[in-house]
Amino acid sequence: MRILVDSDIIIDFLNNQGSAVNFFKETNSDKELFISIISWAEVIYGFKKIKSSNKERLFEDFLEVNRIVIISIDKKVAEKYLDIKINLEIKRIPLDEFDLLIAATAMANNLLLATRNIKHFKRIKDLSLF
Repeated sequence: MRILVDSDIIIDFLNNQGSAVNFFKETNSDKELFISIISWAEVIYGFKKIKSSNKERLFEDFLEVNRIVIISIDKKVAEKYLDIKINLEIKRIPLDEFDLLIAATAMANNLLLATRNIKHFKRIKDLSLF
């Protein structure tokens, strides 16, 4: 199973939250894990804002140890983003731009999305949530 992990789960893991710790213990051994460059930026932003280069290193080590691949935004992701955005605009359903890009990354790469933010992401038709 291939899973795109949202920043909320990673932040919870780095804060030693039980459910996120269990997620990585249960999924990492037999699953391929990915993170969007958007989620990477969200996590790094938080650490830079509080001026914690130590936590930045811990995060980068965490990605390496867990073999989490960072997925960049390419044309395929951008096209999926546009499809989702237009569809939601027609329905007058607002959604944060970063969430749209994360969802587009999951959909364009045929990944399940693991997130605690079910309320926002369930608005997106055909997005598979973990």
